Amino acid sequence: MLIAELKEIFLLYDEELDGKIDGTQIGDVVRAAGLKPTNAMVVKASGSEYKRKGEKRLTFEEWMPIYEQLSKEKIMAAELRHVLMALGERLSAEEADEIMKGCEDAEGMVSYEAFVKKVLAGPFPDD
Repeated sequence: MLIAELKEIFLLYDEELDGKIDGTQIGDVVRAAGLKPTNAMVVKASGSEYKRKGEKRLTFEEWMPIYEQLSKEKIMAAELRHVLMALGERLSAEEADEIMKGCEDAEGMVSYEAFVKKVLAGPFPDD
């Protein structure tokens, strides 16, 4: 996504029209920009958990590194495979392997963003 597009999305959440968003909106803006992090991932990337509105306001320049970190977020392939097979609607080993095919890098890690895109593309992605 282009920086101009990210800035436009960011400014949609600027309620006070001062070029800043509230700290409680960090995850909302990241999600509006197309990522799907958990709240825990947002807290980890931002370094703080802002629970009260007005506690902290961030400029686009302060928000951008958080977005960049979340867009590069990775998980261990073995951990992801375990989660797919043990939680929620459990997958078989074959189903987990199929859904993860092509997502694992040389270090045994899976890009969160790439995995989400693959899952959302469904069984018949446009190639």
